[in-house]
Amino acid sequence: MRTLRSIFAVMALLACAACVKDNSLSEFRATDELCIMIKGYTTFSYSPLTCQKGYNSTQHEFRVHTDNMSDFYTVRLDRIPTGTGQVVYGTVRWTTGNNIHSKKNVPFEVVRLEGKRIWLWSSKNSIAAVV
Repeated sequence: MRTLRSIFAVMALLACAACVKDNSLSEFRATDELCIMIKGYTTFSYSPLTCQKGYNSTQHEFRVHTDNMSDFYTVRLDRIPTGTGQVVYGTVRWTTGNNIHSKKNVPFEVVRLEGKRIWLWSSKNSIAAVV
């Protein structure tokens, strides 16, 4: 009986974790601002008063940073996607506090494509970015 209760408790926790993941992805898809989310938390978002953005078409690299570069994120893709559902690979760099983080060869699914903006989601790494 105790084992059965433990199994149900674990199943309930897994179900809750799945809901949190779905909610953060839904929230991400709904956002219109340039931002990066790591594990469901917005790590950096663009503000036109204090930030700059840039794009290098040769390297397929997107940059969003504060005016003094104290906070930033960059996403370099292997190619520019043309539609939703596509998977592209990229390198991501971002800051948190005094640290700079980096992930290479990240598989991103294009979950939204509107105008010149691309919504990228990596379920494997729990990274979401609007570029």
